[in-house]
Amino acid sequence: MNSNPKNSLDFSSAGMEEYAGNTILEVLQEKSADDNSSKYVLIKHDYYSADSDHGRDMLSCFLDGLCGSSCKTLTVYLVDKGTLLLDNSNPLFEKMKRLSDKAEMIIAENESIIFYGVDVNENPKIEIHSMRSIAEDLICLPGILTLE
Repeated sequence: MNSNPKNSLDFSSAGMEEYAGNTILEVLQEKSADDNSSKYVLIKHDYYSADSDHGRDMLSCFLDGLCGSSCKTLTVYLVDKGTLLLDNSNPLFEKMKRLSDKAEMIIAENESIIFYGVDVNENPKIEIHSMRSIAEDLICLPGILTLE
């Protein structure tokens, strides 16, 4: 086996033969200090995927992952039906409340809050902004994670 470090993966026949004796080959990026820096997440719906029941389970796991993450600061943008996560009648409201405790800030879109009649509870970390203002933010943010 060649012990020289590789800068990139080699999927040629010779490259694959080199790894033929291995039973498991994992390819993951190495985590750096920057991975714990500020993160921005855009949530567009109160479920993930086309099926709302399964999608709520998936979004629930995603919110748990965000709550347990080691990132230093987290800003969450809620637009369209994502604003429904702030309503206490939503099945994921408690998870969103827990996320708002961890997040530096939750920015919710005003037009959708009005359109869907979302009852936003008093929370100093929740800021209500127009879609125009959110769009201006999103244009400038580096590496925003969008959940659709």
